[in-house]
Amino acid sequence: MLLFNPKKYNRHHADEKTKNLMLKTIEFFEKKGLKKIKEDDQAAVWYDDFLEFIKKEQAFATLLTPSGYGDPDSRWDMWRIEEFNEILGFYGLCYWYTWQVTILGLGPIWM
Repeated sequence: MLLFNPKKYNRHHADEKTKNLMLKTIEFFEKKGLKKIKEDDQAAVWYDDFLEFIKKEQAFATLLTPSGYGDPDSRWDMWRIEEFNEILGFYGLCYWYTWQVTILGLGPIWM
Protein backbone atom coordinates (compact mmCIF):
# COMPACT_ATOMS: atom_id res chain seq x y z
CA MET A 1 0.00 0.00 0.00
CA LEU A 2 1.34 3.43 -0.96
CA LEU A 3 0.60 6.25 1.45
CA PHE A 4 0.43 9.76 0.05
CA ASN A 5 3.36 11.96 1.02
CA PRO A 6 3.46 15.27 -0.88
CA LYS A 7 7.17 15.72 -0.11
CA LYS A 8 8.05 12.36 -1.69
CA TYR A 9 5.44 12.09 -4.43
CA ASN A 10 6.76 9.71 -7.07
CA ARG A 11 4.04 7.70 -8.76
CA HIS A 12 4.03 6.16 -12.20
CA HIS A 13 1.67 7.91 -14.61
CA ALA A 14 0.63 6.69 -18.03
CA ASP A 15 1.14 10.12 -19.58
CA GLU A 16 2.96 13.38 -18.92
CA LYS A 17 -0.19 15.53 -18.71
CA THR A 18 -1.58 13.45 -15.84
CA LYS A 19 1.73 13.57 -13.99
CA ASN A 20 1.95 17.35 -14.43
CA LEU A 21 -1.63 17.86 -13.27
CA MET A 22 -1.04 15.84 -10.10
CA LEU A 23 2.20 17.70 -9.38
CA LYS A 24 0.59 21.10 -10.01
CA THR A 25 -2.25 20.20 -7.67
CA ILE A 26 0.18 19.24 -4.92
CA GLU A 27 2.13 22.44 -5.56
CA PHE A 28 -1.07 24.52 -5.31
CA PHE A 29 -1.81 23.17 -1.83
CA GLU A 30 1.79 23.22 -0.63
CA LYS A 31 2.08 26.89 -1.63
CA LYS A 32 -1.18 27.65 0.15
CA GLY A 33 0.20 25.99 3.26
CA LEU A 34 -1.34 23.96 6.06
CA LYS A 35 -1.92 27.01 8.25
CA LYS A 36 -3.97 28.82 5.57
CA ILE A 37 -5.87 25.65 4.64
CA LYS A 38 -6.85 25.19 8.30
CA GLU A 39 -7.74 28.87 8.77
CA ASP A 40 -9.96 28.85 5.69
CA ASP A 41 -11.62 25.63 6.83
CA GLN A 42 -12.34 26.94 10.35
CA ALA A 43 -13.66 30.26 9.00
CA ALA A 44 -15.78 28.49 6.34
CA VAL A 45 -14.08 30.53 3.60
CA TRP A 46 -15.28 29.70 0.10
CA TYR A 47 -12.43 28.00 -1.81
CA ASP A 48 -12.53 30.22 -4.87
CA ASP A 49 -8.77 29.90 -5.32
CA PHE A 50 -9.09 26.14 -5.70
CA LEU A 51 -11.93 26.43 -8.20
CA GLU A 52 -9.89 28.93 -10.23
CA PHE A 53 -6.98 26.48 -10.19
CA ILE A 54 -9.24 23.66 -11.41
CA LYS A 55 -10.56 25.91 -14.17
CA LYS A 56 -7.11 27.11 -15.25
CA GLU A 57 -5.62 23.61 -15.33
CA GLN A 58 -8.79 22.06 -16.83
CA ALA A 59 -8.49 19.26 -14.28
CA PHE A 60 -12.10 18.12 -14.41
CA ALA A 61 -12.19 18.22 -18.22
CA THR A 62 -8.97 16.20 -18.45
CA LEU A 63 -9.80 13.61 -15.81
CA LEU A 64 -13.58 13.25 -16.21
CA THR A 65 -14.20 13.40 -19.96
CA PRO A 66 -14.33 10.03 -21.75
CA SER A 67 -11.99 9.37 -24.65
CA GLY A 68 -13.26 10.79 -27.89
CA TYR A 69 -15.33 13.55 -26.27
CA GLY A 70 -12.58 16.02 -25.44
CA ASP A 71 -8.88 16.62 -25.88
CA PRO A 72 -6.83 13.61 -27.00
CA ASP A 73 -5.47 13.07 -23.49
CA SER A 74 -8.87 13.34 -21.81
CA ARG A 75 -10.26 10.07 -20.53
CA TRP A 76 -12.43 8.67 -17.76
CA ASP A 77 -9.78 6.57 -16.06
CA MET A 78 -10.46 5.21 -12.58
CA TRP A 79 -6.76 5.06 -11.74
CA ARG A 80 -6.39 8.80 -12.41
CA ILE A 81 -9.65 9.54 -10.61
CA GLU A 82 -8.49 7.59 -7.55
CA GLU A 83 -5.12 9.35 -7.57
CA PHE A 84 -6.79 12.78 -7.66
CA ASN A 85 -9.19 11.62 -4.90
CA GLU A 86 -6.25 10.81 -2.66
CA ILE A 87 -4.52 14.15 -3.24
CA LEU A 88 -7.65 16.23 -2.64
CA GLY A 89 -8.74 14.19 0.37
CA PHE A 90 -5.30 14.63 1.92
CA TYR A 91 -5.56 18.42 1.83
CA GLY A 92 -9.19 18.78 2.86
CA LEU A 93 -12.65 17.34 2.47
CA CYS A 94 -14.07 20.55 1.00
CA TYR A 95 -11.73 20.16 -2.00
CA TRP A 96 -12.49 16.47 -2.33
CA TYR A 97 -16.24 17.14 -2.03
CA THR A 98 -16.32 19.44 -5.07
CA TRP A 99 -14.55 16.78 -7.09
CA GLN A 100 -16.71 13.92 -5.82
CA VAL A 101 -20.01 15.70 -6.50
CA THR A 102 -18.81 16.34 -10.06
CA ILE A 103 -18.01 12.64 -10.49
CA LEU A 104 -21.41 11.63 -9.11
CA GLY A 105 -23.11 13.99 -11.55
CA LEU A 106 -21.12 12.92 -14.60
CA GLY A 107 -20.78 9.19 -13.90
CA PRO A 108 -24.34 8.24 -14.87
CA ILE A 109 -24.11 10.31 -18.05
CA TRP A 110 -20.98 8.54 -19.27
CA MET A 111 -22.20 5.10 -18.20
